[in-house]
Amino acid sequence: MRFVPLQQHLLSRLRKRTPWVVVLVFTGVFTAFQFLLVSASDQMRQPGALANSLLTPFLMSFCYGFLTPLPWRWSGDDQGRAPFWRGLIQALVFNAFLILLLVAISWFLVHGASAKAAALGYPRGITPTFMGILSMTLLGGLPMMTIVGAIIAFSVISEEEKAAVETKLEEAQWVLLRGQLSPHVLFNSLNGLAELVRMDPLAAEQALLDLSELYRALLRHGDRPKAPLSEERALVQRFLAVEGLRFGSRLQVRWEWDESLDSVETPPFLLQPLVENALKHGIAPHSAGGELVIRLHREGTGLRLQVANSGKGLGLLPGQGVGLGNLEARLKLAYGAGATFHLRPEGSLTVAEVVLEHLETRR
Repeated sequence: MRFVPLQQHLLSRLRKRTPWVVVLVFTGVFTAFQFLLVSASDQMRQPGALANSLLTPFLMSFCYGFLTPLPWRWSGDDQGRAPFWRGLIQALVFNAFLILLLVAISWFLVHGASAKAAALGYPRGITPTFMGILSMTLLGGLPMMTIVGAIIAFSVISEEEKAAVETKLEEAQWVLLRGQLSPHVLFNSLNGLAELVRMDPLAAEQALLDLSELYRALLRHGDRPKAPLSEERALVQRFLAVEGLRFGSRLQVRWEWDESLDSVETPPFLLQPLVENALKHGIAPHSAGGELVIRLHREGTGLRLQVANSGKGLGLLPGQGVGLGNLEARLKLAYGAGATFHLRPEGSLTVAEVVLEHLETRR
C-alpha cells in the first residue's frame, strides 16, 4: 500500500465507530490502572502529573488502536500489505518511535525527580532517568505494540478481502441480471407482434420499424449501471408506442410524473417491467382493454413509483416471471433494505409500486 491509500485507510478507520469504542474502553482501563498505581493525592500535588495520568492513557490507546497497524500495511506498491519480514521490521522501528514520543510527552508533563518517581509508581528513593524509563517501556511495550498492530492489520485485511469478493460476486450478478432484460423485453414484444401480423399487416410493418428503434434504445439504456429517470420514461414511451399499435384504442395511458425527479439516476429498467406486467397480465386479457396510470413523486428523502392498471385483476405476484423477479433482485443489490416492491389490488385497479427510501444507491 502506498502513502496516499494508507492515509485514506487511516482516515476511513478514524470515521468508524467500533475502533473508537475500543480505544476509549482501553483508555478507561489504563487510566484506572494509573490511579491504582499512583494515589490521587500524589497526582494532585502536581498538575503535570495529573495531566500525565489523564492524557498518556488516551495517547497510548490511540497508538494501539489506529497507528500500530500502519507499518504492516505499508508496502510501497499496490499490494494491500507488506511482506511479513518487511512488515515486522517496519513495525518494530515505527513502534519504537511511538514509544519514544509517548515517553517524551510523559517526561515533559511531570517535573521534578521526586514527582516523576511518585507519578510513575517508582519506589521511594529511586530517581528515574529518561533513558531508564524509555528502556523499560521499550522492553515491555515494543513487543506488545507489534503484536497488537499485526492482529488488527491482518483482521482488517481479512475483512477487506471478504468485502472485495462479495463485491465481485454482486458485480457478476448485476451484469447477469442486466443482460437478461433486453432479450426478455424483445421476446415479449415479438410475441405481441405475432398477433398484429394476422390482424393488421400494415400496422405490423410499422411496429417492426418501431421495434428496431426500441431495441437500439434498450441496448443503450441497459449498458450502464445507472440511468436518469428521464431516459427511463423515454424508453417506456417508445415501448408503449410499439405496444399501442397492437392494442389500439383498447389502451389508454395517463402520466402523473414529477419532472423534478427526471435527473435522479436509478438502475435501468426500473419502470419498464412494471408497465410490461400491467399490459401483459392486466390489460391484454381484458376484451375492453383498460387504462394505464404511471405515477412518480417524492416520498421523504426518496421517491415512490407506481404503475396502476384497470382491466383484469391482480397479475403476476412478486417473484414470478422474468421481469418482476429481475427487478426485485436488482433493487436488492442497488438499495438493500432501502427499497421495497409491492403488487396489490386497490379497488378496480392493480397497483405495482416501488418505494426508494433514499435516492443514492449502494453501488
